Amino acid sequence: MVTYIYLILHKWNAMMLPEHVKLLREWHENDRYIAKPQLDEWTLQEISEQLQRAFVNKLEVELNIWEEKQLFKVSGIIAKLNTNNETLYLEDGRNFPFQSIFGVSLIE
Repeated sequence: MVTYIYLILHKWNAMMLPEHVKLLREWHENDRYIAKPQLDEWTLQEISEQLQRAFVNKLEVELNIWEEKQLFKVSGIIAKLNTNNETLYLEDGRNFPFQSIFGVSLIE
């Protein structure tokens, strides 16, 4: 669907007003954004337990991260869980706020 819209956008670009072209491009960009997943208390508790287990046992984890309307996965070993500023730090220096983590898998 997105490719189809993109082709239409380019084919009819010459016949459209610049304002319409701009709006269609913005719509195309916004169409790729993903809403932040909403987690229930059960899932939050499960994620918390997995993070604690991985941290204590120095296990590698794969984190599902939502950031800036995009989803991606990162993996690494947790160096620090800072509850004061609600941030997870990996050994390679990357850090992620707890609110951006929506899934955890332990790599054993």
